[in-house]
Amino acid sequence: MIWKRIAPLLPFLALLLAGAAPAQDSSQQPPKPAQAPHLFGGVERMANDQLQVVDLLQAGKWKEAKALAHLQLLVAAGYVDQYPGVAATALALDALADAGLGDEKPAVCRWNAAQGLDPKLLNADLSSFGAPGQLLQSHPLKASPPDAGQSRQDLPEAHMDKGEKMAGESHAPEYLSQPRPEYPPMARQAKQEGKVVVESILEKDGSVSHVRVLEHQPLGLDVSALYAVCGWRFKPATLKGEPVRAYYVLTVNFKIEKGP
Repeated sequence: MIWKRIAPLLPFLALLLAGAAPAQDSSQQPPKPAQAPHLFGGVERMANDQLQVVDLLQAGKWKEAKALAHLQLLVAAGYVDQYPGVAATALALDALADAGLGDEKPAVCRWNAAQGLDPKLLNADLSSFGAPGQLLQSHPLKASPPDAGQSRQDLPEAHMDKGEKMAGESHAPEYLSQPRPEYPPMARQAKQEGKVVVESILEKDGSVSHVRVLEHQPLGLDVSALYAVCGWRFKPATLKGEPVRAYYVLTVNFKIEKGP
């Protein structure tokens, strides 16, 4: 059960949220404890469990870092509405692990999604993470896709139906790989269901980039949807037989499964 895997992370979450709590009148607050020795580029304070991920990343232990970072992300996702910086930092650490494992396209997509959740990450310093950090830092979030002056509005709009024609001699993309999103434990416990609508750019190689939520669901379903679609792959849209980038709206449905 996922709760057995996540239970050891609950102290991490309590400490993390204590550090992320909204500011109040300083005269009514006790002195703040010293900050943790590692800071994610000075952007977000980290709890000890997140520092373990940082240490694993800096040691090049990518698989271990990925496993721990992803568990932390599932827990932190449930608090994204109150503490977006917490979920964004967890997603950024997960993206660094992806980059270290060689999954560059999902890594960059998730890094951009993390910056969308918390724009402070635009100022994050990833230099201590070696080549994976350099990769992500070379792809900062931009208001429109980087494509020789082409804005998102100029891209062909793909339709959802498989193989449907877009216009003239062009064809919409087709799903090749569509891993199912994971339920954040807080959303599952609350039996939260619904659909998350995500706008994206499908690249010429069929990878997904520049994701942004258009239709929101609470308790971390948004974060899970963004994480999942960054890993989806498509047969790209074509124009006159050649692959092209396309603006694509994706719908991710969350429904609690019945039965065992």
